[in-house]
Amino acid sequence: MIFCIKGMKTWYIPKRSIFTILGFFGVISFYATRVNMSIAMVAMVNHTRDTSFNESNQDAACQHLIRNETKETEVHFTGTKYNWDPETQGFILSSFYYGYVATQLPGGILCERLGSKWLFGGGVLITTSLYLLVPLAASWGVTAFAAIRILEGLGEGLTFPALTFAISNWAPKFERSRISAIINAGIPIGNILGSPISGFLSSSELFGGWPSTFYLFGGIGCIWFVFWCLLEYETPEQHPTISKEELLYIQKSKSEKPQQSPIPWKDIFSSKPVWAVIVAHFGHNYSFLMFLTMLLTYFKTILHFDIQLNGSISALPYAVQTVSTLVASYIADKLRESNKLSITTIRKLCNSIGLMGPGLCCLGIIASGCHSTQIVVLLCVAMFLNGFVYSGYNVTHVDMSPDFAGVLFGITNSISNTAGILSPMIVGLLTASGATLENWNRVFYITTAVYFSTAIFYAIFASAELQPWGDAKNNADTKKNKIPMGERIYFVECTEK
Repeated sequence: MIFCIKGMKTWYIPKRSIFTILGFFGVISFYATRVNMSIAMVAMVNHTRDTSFNESNQDAACQHLIRNETKETEVHFTGTKYNWDPETQGFILSSFYYGYVATQLPGGILCERLGSKWLFGGGVLITTSLYLLVPLAASWGVTAFAAIRILEGLGEGLTFPALTFAISNWAPKFERSRISAIINAGIPIGNILGSPISGFLSSSELFGGWPSTFYLFGGIGCIWFVFWCLLEYETPEQHPTISKEELLYIQKSKSEKPQQSPIPWKDIFSSKPVWAVIVAHFGHNYSFLMFLTMLLTYFKTILHFDIQLNGSISALPYAVQTVSTLVASYIADKLRESNKLSITTIRKLCNSIGLMGPGLCCLGIIASGCHSTQIVVLLCVAMFLNGFVYSGYNVTHVDMSPDFAGVLFGITNSISNTAGILSPMIVGLLTASGATLENWNRVFYITTAVYFSTAIFYAIFASAELQPWGDAKNNADTKKNKIPMGERIYFVECTEK
């Protein structure tokens, strides 16, 4: 508890708010590049040999919706075109994840040695600066293009473990859900902003076509890095202008961590709560990345939306997810502050809503058949409910072990992002015989099964309590008789203005 909090400056901006805002825009800067890559690929590929969308096809699903389509030739993209077949396009798009998965765990380990500021900032800088080189690499050939994508993945793989570690340093206990959710809201916002901007620039002769999208998003990331370097500090204790009140408020729920503390690998990998987070993280990523990469294809081949409508409708689910992410985090923090529910119960409740809710919506999509309006509504509801996971499994890394949060996220994210390779592959196999309603229903059945099974596993085995191995000081056997951190009394010198 803190006595005598006085003298707060009138225009004082909390430093944890600056950290949260910078983290939010950092996530937007590199997540926009992901959705931009999928859209830019359409503009980069030569479609002159393709048949028009509305060519008669007796096997097309939902044929009464074909009237929604426009001809491919009506959409004009500018910039150099490449004769890449679908397999080559898939190889280029998936090559990012080979690098991304590889640096997740090393990123978590490096947090313990190098800190989060330069690891997160450097990861964003590497990813976005390499993005500037994509048009040049594409002109050199597929191998050079894929190499750039792998290097981008290597850089971006450092970001989320470092960001999770930074949240453990900056987020007070009763604001942890909100800070984490606001930063992670950059994921859907990046998708929302990246899609229409990429489409506009790719078809604009004024800005040079699709290469301009890479220059824009790459440049934004580099500019963000400058602000990150100037305004962000590794820990609250190192910030030169943080107020005493804010510093003590953040410190109140933190323990002192020994420098270079050993990582308890055996305890981590033998922990059921850790595996519960791994499974839930995989379930969310499998389904989220399936929608991210394949939703445009579903809208095009099953609901027959034209390209302009496809881009607009595809952004709707992510818009509602942004709202729910913030609402759920506020509710979770207020429930925790009220002490009406345990932190584990709160995390399990949010996670169950965030995974089981979308699973039920997938079953509703199957039952909807060709009713496009109903399907779009169900997808929006699914993404709205999915926003609750950011106050579920996602923040449990910090709850279980603030000291090793970066390592934990590196472990869970490296495993879960194999879904970036797996889910599009499964969709491709299931729809290889044709983009029929029956084949897509199988896709949604599998997605439902993943949602439910991973949600149930988390609900049974998860724990958001501080784990015995999660306190670095206890883990290093340096704990002595002392007043627990939550019961300490801080005396702050009062100053009269």
